[in-house]
Amino acid sequence: MFMPLDPQIKEMLNKISLPKIDLSKISIEDFRKSSNQLFNDPIQEPIGKTQDMEINGSNGKIRIRIYFPTEYKKKYPIIMYYHGGGFVFGNIETHDNICRLLSNMSGFAVISVDYRLAPEYKFPTAVIDSYDAVRWVADNGDKLDLDTSKIAVAGDSAGGNISASISLMDRDKGENIIKYQALIYPATNMVDNSPSINEFGEGYFLTYELMRFFGLSYFKEAKDALNPYASPIFGNLDKLPPSIVITAEYDPLRDQGELYSYLLRKNGNISTCTRYKGMIHGFLSFYRYVDAGKDAMAQIAGVLRYKL
Repeated sequence: MFMPLDPQIKEMLNKISLPKIDLSKISIEDFRKSSNQLFNDPIQEPIGKTQDMEINGSNGKIRIRIYFPTEYKKKYPIIMYYHGGGFVFGNIETHDNICRLLSNMSGFAVISVDYRLAPEYKFPTAVIDSYDAVRWVADNGDKLDLDTSKIAVAGDSAGGNISASISLMDRDKGENIIKYQALIYPATNMVDNSPSINEFGEGYFLTYELMRFFGLSYFKEAKDALNPYASPIFGNLDKLPPSIVITAEYDPLRDQGELYSYLLRKNGNISTCTRYKGMIHGFLSFYRYVDAGKDAMAQIAGVLRYKL
């Protein structure tokens, strides 16, 4: 039985929506601009300091931003953060305040990764950029007052997909860099047709039309959607880092996120899944107006602080 939509979510849905997709009338640049504006928060959370850098990846330069919390530590544990946006939009700025708040709540350094976007850069570019970034931090973090023995990955939506995918990649390569995963309403199955896709694919912010557009933009060909680094749910799920999975009751991606957590546990991993009642996809980004958004970030921060 469903809880009613949270009153704060109801009010927010009356004010915002992602732009309709009609590529005969809107360019990818205009779509990005309109979408990014929804997530750019003009009021900045205070933070100890930030540091912008460009690092070397296997396919070129990758921009990162490091957030240091107000709490001082000699060596900061690390959260690598991967933003959402359907692999098509989003950037460091759209998730700046999430990273600031998460850094202060956890006492970790948060490193936001500006991986390259589709459709200009198709799968697996975003995954490779994202793994290159965590590999670079593992190799160079000691010089930046970072504790490279304590690296977690976190991300929302497409960023949750990337976090899960690079955890598989890290295991497959035998690197053992990633010690924990925080997957926030993650896309884990790019060919999903579960009940939540059909029940909540219209009217709850993230729509079926948008998901289809994101998939068509991200993949060169349909079979790529079955690659475990695109749909982690189809991968070998043995011997993966512990995880927390956050889902939202009215999210079309809810069922695949919860199934992924279940399959992780079934394969011998530690995974905790929390469904936030009355919430929609993307609710953490609106934490300033939706109390549950800040509650979910506090849960993630508390788990990481305790576990790492």
